[in-house]
Amino acid sequence: MDEQAVEQTSEKKVKLFSKEWFYTTSESVHAQLWLVILGFTESSVFLVPPDPLLAAMVFLHERKWWRFTVITASASIAGAVFGYIVGALLYSTVGVHIIELYSLQSAMDKATQLVREGVFAFTLTMAFTPIPFKVAVLAAGFTKAPFLPFFVAAAVGRFARYIFVAFVAKTFGENSGRITGRVLRYSAIIGMVLIIGYGVYLFIK
Repeated sequence: MDEQAVEQTSEKKVKLFSKEWFYTTSESVHAQLWLVILGFTESSVFLVPPDPLLAAMVFLHERKWWRFTVITASASIAGAVFGYIVGALLYSTVGVHIIELYSLQSAMDKATQLVREGVFAFTLTMAFTPIPFKVAVLAAGFTKAPFLPFFVAAAVGRFARYIFVAFVAKTFGENSGRITGRVLRYSAIIGMVLIIGYGVYLFIK
């Protein structure tokens, strides 16, 4: 019985955050709560984005697309503020472990330099693309970057991203996942090119 319980537990862990999990959760009474949880944690401590759940919920309830978008973006912005505070006050005790957990130290070093030179542009780029946003968030807090431009960039970038995801889900339905994934991948490439280019500019300036 114990072995069976372990197997069942492992199976549940494997299914968590799978494609089937997102579809099932989108129909549950806790769907909006999960939007808040994933939106908040993805900006600060976790890697799983709320995008698939948001898309599935909009596909099922098209008329509520704006409500779901606001919930997701607001939670993500709140998570970014939390991450900023962690970077500013608790980086050595908490933030560093988050970076080490996902092997993002190299990215953190580059982000720290880029944030110091242009917090708004860098945060805005990271907020829209699928590049781990928590890197920009923790770097902004760690460097004590001006909070207002950071907050505005995070808000604009996050709302732009989730409005895009919801719009695609509402317009293209079952094909939205493929289309959204492709566009976000391209945006990640463009974002990385811009970030690298900006880094080169700072180096030779």
